[in-house]
Amino acid sequence: MQRNAAAFASVVVVLAGCGGSSQTPASTVTSTVQITRTVTATATPPATAPKTIMETDGMYRVGIDIEPGTYRSGGKSEDTADCFWARLNSLNENDAIANGMSAGPQEVTVKASDRAFYTHHCQAWRKV
Repeated sequence: MQRNAAAFASVVVVLAGCGGSSQTPASTVTSTVQITRTVTATATPPATAPKTIMETDGMYRVGIDIEPGTYRSGGKSEDTADCFWARLNSLNENDAIANGMSAGPQEVTVKASDRAFYTHHCQAWRKV
């Protein structure tokens, strides 16, 4: 009987090792993905109306930078010899339709057909 008991104990030990499988639960991997989307919209800035005053030296495009019309200046800027102006056929300051230079007040009519107006060493020009 001892032999049967030993054989029975061996079978129980073997079956105990085989009977239950310890399964590890499947692991779940979670990752977070951030998606960044950039939307680029090109917008044309609103057009600004041509001005009726020219406060600094430079070239002003007629119909774009300034309105056509008659403008007056108080004359030469402080610490300068003379005020120079030119109505232009192109954006070249030497392509003058008419020009003038004086220390005193000046008046000029800029026409719609002029391409540009150039001013140098003058006080502000204001449309009258």
